[in-house]
Amino acid sequence: MQKGVIIIVAALALGVLLLLGFYFLSFSLTESKISQSQAVATKTYYLAEAGINEAIWKLKNDPAWESGFKKEPGCENWQASFERNYLANSTTTVSIHNFECARGEIVATSTIGLPKGKFSQRVVRVKVLKALGSLTEDSPVFAGAPSGESDIQASVLRVYDGNMFINNNLNIKLWSDVSVYDNPATSELEGRVLTVGNNNITWSTLNAEAECAKNICHTTSTCGCSDLEKFQECRASGCPPKSLETPALDFDSDSPNSYKSRAQAAQDQGQCSVVGRDSAGNAVVNSSNCIFSEGEFADLLWRIGAGGTLVLEHMTNGSAVSTYYVEGGIDLKGKRYLEINGVLVADETINIGEKSKWRGDFGFNQITVNDPGTGFPSGILTKGKINFGPYSSFTDINIIGLVYSQDEIRLTSFPNTFNITGGIIARKFSLTSVFAPLKIYLDNAIILEGIWGGVEPPEGGVPPYSPIVTIEHWEETY
Repeated sequence: MQKGVIIIVAALALGVLLLLGFYFLSFSLTESKISQSQAVATKTYYLAEAGINEAIWKLKNDPAWESGFKKEPGCENWQASFERNYLANSTTTVSIHNFECARGEIVATSTIGLPKGKFSQRVVRVKVLKALGSLTEDSPVFAGAPSGESDIQASVLRVYDGNMFINNNLNIKLWSDVSVYDNPATSELEGRVLTVGNNNITWSTLNAEAECAKNICHTTSTCGCSDLEKFQECRASGCPPKSLETPALDFDSDSPNSYKSRAQAAQDQGQCSVVGRDSAGNAVVNSSNCIFSEGEFADLLWRIGAGGTLVLEHMTNGSAVSTYYVEGGIDLKGKRYLEINGVLVADETINIGEKSKWRGDFGFNQITVNDPGTGFPSGILTKGKINFGPYSSFTDINIIGLVYSQDEIRLTSFPNTFNITGGIIARKFSLTSVFAPLKIYLDNAIILEGIWGGVEPPEGGVPPYSPIVTIEHWEETY
């Protein structure tokens, strides 16, 4: 009897052990399959990532891909592909197609063959772009005259996110304080003072990431050359920097893209609106013109009276954008305020606060420039000089746009902070007794829009794109 019970108990125990063994065996096999699946999935992901990285490398280094991506006619629809076998029994297919020039999507599909006709697959989609680059060496302060020195005297200058470029000598003197700051958000080194001539600093301070001039080279790497084994050759290429021409604007040619032609088209299509209000806020001026003679524009400023504001409004119908053009010079004086929503262009010198009096009116003057948005130029542009005089402001000056002169930009004695977002471009510039800071923030898009008259370059021109490929979006699917 006892033997029978023992046999039964032993059989039951053995059965339980067998069941547990089968369970653990099944569990182990399942875990092994999951582990193998994860390992294969990881391999397929990295194979797809390798394809993405090779495509990005080709966009930066392969002439055919680089040209197709951003230069060739039809680059807005460009596409290309290649196939790789990075591992045995695997295939990675990579394709790219553009949405517009220098902006597209890379798709990498990797496949690894498995036993019994099965396979593992991973798809990675990446949207990439090359941002617009610079026509001014990333310099929001650009003096392009090969025969004209730029001077900073008893002044405070702050340059943010970019460089200073001077095509001749730079003279900093009389207790001036100049600082040029790098943009930490980019991989490029900004904050440099690039001077084709000499940097002459007397009783003043210059703080910059690098000074690259004929008489000083901060380091070979920061001045644009890093081959220390060829120091003399490197120094020759980095200090001083190469001469650059001032980017040219089309003021008044017969081309429909010239600023005067754009102003005429806007006027013909009713996209112009100039509103003047007196010191009490009453509307005293209304004009639907975009093109004015020097006398006509002066009359608008006179009619608003002391303390009045003349507003150049921004309007567009998709084919014409309000662009204001003065056939002559502009003189803001006698306590007048000018608000530009977009761009104001002149044939001759623009004076802002050079004089405090206008007949019986007296006081400080004020100018404001607002950027209408992406694709639209903003700023003040002239064939002549731009002079900001001692009566330029009664409060902070804010210009979001390009300040461009084919001659000289001169700034004198500001009682308040002067802020420019965009840049200043001239043959040369002069700052004198700017006791309040002149702050200039680089915005390459604003500079390009001001030079081109919009977001697109002149016909046949190729936009300067950054060498860096930027990833906008990364998406993985199985």
